[in-house]
Amino acid sequence: MDWHAKIKKIEALIAGGKSEGERQAAALAKNRILERFQEDVVANPVEYTVPLGNPWKKKLFVALCNKHQLRTYRYKRQKYTTTMVRVNSNFLNNVLWPEFKKYSALLEEFVEEIVNDLISQIHDVKEEELVVAGELPTTMGSTVL
Repeated sequence: MDWHAKIKKIEALIAGGKSEGERQAAALAKNRILERFQEDVVANPVEYTVPLGNPWKKKLFVALCNKHQLRTYRYKRQKYTTTMVRVNSNFLNNVLWPEFKKYSALLEEFVEEIVNDLISQIHDVKEEELVVAGELPTTMGSTVL
């Protein structure tokens, strides 16, 4: 079982604990696992360049790194949407990157929803665009910007 799954199970035990003692025991178990996990993360780190393409995804990636106590940085003259991180490759491939992809997909869904809502508030759009074969009807007029 990977670290992420173990932590999720323990967090469920903490949330669903019937007594304070159960919740405290689960919290201590979580701390022990996180300590071992941090030792593995620190062991054999590799420097990765992570080009993220837009500032929102970079903020998301940096937040996830901060969650796992990883420091991100950028070299002079690198793009603002690029970040560097030193991390164990197993941790990057099995925990950090899958988590980033999951939240990145959610972020894209939210942005899509917000943009569609904003556009519909500006003007009620029934179609994206009109596709015309041949010449435009004279009532539509043509202006080149």
